[in-house]
Amino acid sequence: MRRFGGRPYKSDRSNTPKLILGFGALILLALAGLTIWLDWPTVGIPEGGVAGQRIKITAGAIYSARFADTEGNEQVLGQWQHQLLILNFWATWCAPCKEEMPMLARTQQNLGHKGVQIVGIGVDSRENVVKFAQKYPVGYPLLPDEARAVEFSRRLGNHLGLLPFTVAIRPGGDVVYTRIGRVPQAELVNIIDENTLK
Repeated sequence: MRRFGGRPYKSDRSNTPKLILGFGALILLALAGLTIWLDWPTVGIPEGGVAGQRIKITAGAIYSARFADTEGNEQVLGQWQHQLLILNFWATWCAPCKEEMPMLARTQQNLGHKGVQIVGIGVDSRENVVKFAQKYPVGYPLLPDEARAVEFSRRLGNHLGLLPFTVAIRPGGDVVYTRIGRVPQAELVNIIDENTLK
């Protein structure tokens, strides 16, 4: 026993396991909440309303954005301004990103004729993306430009910089959909159906 503040104080270690369990439960609850939040679309606008207040970017800024391709040549997003442009921000070190890429590749192959263009913007080095593309060709453009990609994704609403992050932009520059986390195929097909010619 020792004295603390003039009163007898007895060290009681019996509460330590309870504190550890309580702290662990709080961490698990926070992780569960984050998982649920990541699985929700941040913007999903079915009939062409306005994109949420968190997205403050003009069509001109979207279509003038430039990113280097796998050969180091700059590509401007405006070359796809007459199509439903689906930007998928990803990285080679991001497991959920790589898991959804086969679905994105199939979607591009099967629905590209409807005026859809998927573009993978790599939050990664060109070297890593080139190696990945050689091993796993995806059939849509990959633009690895780490520094520009991070800033651009934030301007499109990805304020936490999480991956994967997907954005659908209708011809004319209206952002009609954003999602943090993997995009379910049915949800992506629905966005395409609602924003392209039948």
